[in-house]
Amino acid sequence: MPRYHSRAERAADLLQSRRSTVESVAKQTGLPVDIVRQINEPIAKRLAEQDAVDAAERSMRKAEAKIMREQYPCPLCSTGHAEPHDCDTFLPLGFIHGGERDGQMDGFWCHPYFCSCSNQRCIACNIFPSKSREEAVERFCAGDFAHEDDFIELKTGKRYHYSQYGIEQQILRYLAHWSAEQVKRLGFDSKLVDTLAMQRTLDRMGDKYVDVFDTTLLCPNCGMKGEYRKAVSPITHTKTWWRVGCPYCKTRTRYSFPSQREAAEKFESAQLDTKPSILNEKSKL
Repeated sequence: MPRYHSRAERAADLLQSRRSTVESVAKQTGLPVDIVRQINEPIAKRLAEQDAVDAAERSMRKAEAKIMREQYPCPLCSTGHAEPHDCDTFLPLGFIHGGERDGQMDGFWCHPYFCSCSNQRCIACNIFPSKSREEAVERFCAGDFAHEDDFIELKTGKRYHYSQYGIEQQILRYLAHWSAEQVKRLGFDSKLVDTLAMQRTLDRMGDKYVDVFDTTLLCPNCGMKGEYRKAVSPITHTKTWWRVGCPYCKTRTRYSFPSQREAAEKFESAQLDTKPSILNEKSKL
């Protein structure tokens, strides 16, 4: 607990926390309410100024994000935009130079340009490097994520590209966080992705404490995992029915269903506008 030289100092500290009112501080410190109000005046003014600055910065960031979404939209989701990035990078083994392995090197330095989606829940990103930020953004916005290009060593200018092992490691890295269907959208070979996903699943099945990857409720639009949501029954007007929606791209079933199973079937098969069977039977009557 901090030590205070006076009750006024303690009152000022309490007022800066935003969790205390003038009356509660006066009660805690034993100071008159009028004295606490005088202490609070400059503090409240400074906090109000900081709030105004924070609000202006938030508005500016929102406006900038909106402009970026309009000019450089993500081709896979409706909320993100192109976000280029580059840096000096040391790449280890797993690359091939001129069709032959360079056995004399353990790695090399390069300065690649990449681009990914600003929405961290979206998988969209360039797999291979580009020569400039502009080229990286252009490929990203065109959805050309798997456009092959080389890594260029900074000192010698030698060109390197992924070996088969390097590509497999990239796929496994994505599979650790995304479904196989999502990884395929980046342009990887579908059969290779399915093979590695199956191997990874079989490896994980050996550990009883790790759940096998769940492929149910995959969104038909973006491939992410959907969620069950309580919905109002049109018969009883109570929240006893179910709807399935994607929290990432906002795709959802138009109607609610009496069971999770029926809702999941319509969602996974992209029959989003299909009515529940019980309503179709009633309409026939």
